[in-house]
Amino acid sequence: MPLALGLVHVALVAPHYFVGSFDDDASYILTARALVAGQGLTGHIASGAGVAAVYPPGYSALLAPLVWLWPHTFVPLRLLSTVCYAALFPLTWIYLGRRRIGEGTRTAALVVLALGPPLATYGSMVMAETPFLVLLVLLLLLVDRWDAQARILTRAGLGVVAAAAALVWLKEAGIGLVAGLVLWLLLRGAAARRKAALVAVGVAALLAPVVIVRLATGVPVAGARYSQELGGYYQGGLVDRLVHVAPHALWQLLSTALPATLVPYLSPLPIHGHTPDLWKVLSWQVTVLTVIGAVVWARRHRDAAVVMVPIYLAETLLWPYINERRVILVLPLLAAWYVLGAKTVWDTVRARRGRTRAAPRLAGGWPALARPATAGALAVLIVVAPLAAQLPRDYLLNAGQSTSHFEGSPYAGILAQLGSPTDVVETDYLYSTALFTGHLTAGTAFTETLSSCYVPGALAAIASDNAGYLLVGDLNKPGNLDSPCLYGAAASGSWAVELLHTNRDDASVFELVGPGTGHPDRRDLTAAAAVTETAGPAAAPSVTLTWQWSHLQPVTQVSVGAAGATGTTSVTVQLRVADGAWQTVAAARSSVGDGPGAVPYLLATLPAGVDASALRVIVHGVTTATVSDVHALGPTVGP
Repeated sequence: MPLALGLVHVALVAPHYFVGSFDDDASYILTARALVAGQGLTGHIASGAGVAAVYPPGYSALLAPLVWLWPHTFVPLRLLSTVCYAALFPLTWIYLGRRRIGEGTRTAALVVLALGPPLATYGSMVMAETPFLVLLVLLLLLVDRWDAQARILTRAGLGVVAAAAALVWLKEAGIGLVAGLVLWLLLRGAAARRKAALVAVGVAALLAPVVIVRLATGVPVAGARYSQELGGYYQGGLVDRLVHVAPHALWQLLSTALPATLVPYLSPLPIHGHTPDLWKVLSWQVTVLTVIGAVVWARRHRDAAVVMVPIYLAETLLWPYINERRVILVLPLLAAWYVLGAKTVWDTVRARRGRTRAAPRLAGGWPALARPATAGALAVLIVVAPLAAQLPRDYLLNAGQSTSHFEGSPYAGILAQLGSPTDVVETDYLYSTALFTGHLTAGTAFTETLSSCYVPGALAAIASDNAGYLLVGDLNKPGNLDSPCLYGAAASGSWAVELLHTNRDDASVFELVGPGTGHPDRRDLTAAAAVTETAGPAAAPSVTLTWQWSHLQPVTQVSVGAAGATGTTSVTVQLRVADGAWQTVAAARSSVGDGPGAVPYLLATLPAGVDASALRVIVHGVTTATVSDVHALGPTVGP
């Protein structure tokens, strides 16, 4: 039953997730495509990053056969996550059964897994989490078998080494789990120390290719992503981090991340007025019961998990912000401990009540107020009902919201048509932008505006990135603009030309022109042009907006972001050339913009250049119309 419930949960959440909305998913896909194309570990992906520079390419290697077989769809990649999600349930059942945990407790733990919003979200994402969890449980099962063997070199032992290394190849965060396994073996006594040495040496050897490539290519051993985070906007050395960051991160883990991963109390539950305070207090039962369950587990089993999980969680404390994504990597164990803790508390209450109070007895001899029905009612009220209400919700969003949607979007479409693949797009979503536009990407300016809006610093970052385009939008989640600072600076600056704004993800595409940009010799001819509006005859209604400049100028690009109104039959874009004639450069048989049935934008690129003295947009079929984001770009000429 829990597996079926979990798969229904995944099916409900899946329509709210779109590939590219996590950025990391696009990174994995780009790396898989690079591997399929024959790029080795020293090669590069479309964004410009190295194949092994950001993350170890283990998950991408897992995706590579699917990318090769189905290069034009993401469905097989998403189904891989679903298959791994499904496999997690029987594997966890077997693992808990090896510890003689009763069927009722095991079922309850799997129900918590099935109802949890984060895991269901990852059940259809192109992310490494569900394969990682499957491999983790397999590793724990192999460790059990190897621990029962006196010999060191056995098939189970070699399987432990391979699975431990594969964890890190899938996700670099797995190094904490491997360190915990080695420490557990060391604590087992002299006989197990040689096993610990085998795991440490074997995993190091299997990870050596990534380490060597990173050293050879000038990438930090920890990888570009983690090095940037830990050495960039998460400043400070190790001692400073342990003193100032770790305590806050521990509080974040216990008070927020752990409850949010197992039993969050969020939308569509009522979260107005004082109810958030109520949910916050109630959420502490998750942390308390999980800690109790972990203590009970440690006293009963003393297995590898009691060291591996704390060491891994301690590793996450190097970051000041702990979220579900860090906790989920040990979720099957946490779910088991949570349920085990709840059972332990309930059994204790029931036993004490039976001893100290002469309560009315039922036929089975249980105190009336401590019967199983009461426990079931509490579980439904506190856990099952709140989680069931959240079934269709992507764990990152509110109920009814969906993630950003790069694929088929107007902003990705226009960027894909602009410039060449070597032109850099400044964006907060490096890999998604590269995946759907084919451009090199950079995000230094976004990093510069994380803590403060210092526009000169952002402009210096754009110059250092040699960025020719800028993409800003609600790419992280609805209503959350990536960088209001950058958007405001671009919208009001002469160095940025807004080519398109779309309701889809509230995204804006700017072309960057002039000194300090990737297009230093390009300018916007319409910026200071005189604009006039004229109406056509009543027999053939139309609205014409004309931008004209003082003399002929070479035009290399014309774009219209929006033009039309209800009833628009067509839109025509023309340049007035040297002989005074109007030359059509773009047209649509509908309105232009976000409206239903509209062409999302008009774009004409004229590499050889057309000498023109004016630009006009004609909206046919209406007497009034809205026209915006109209631009004619050309090279800077003259002194």
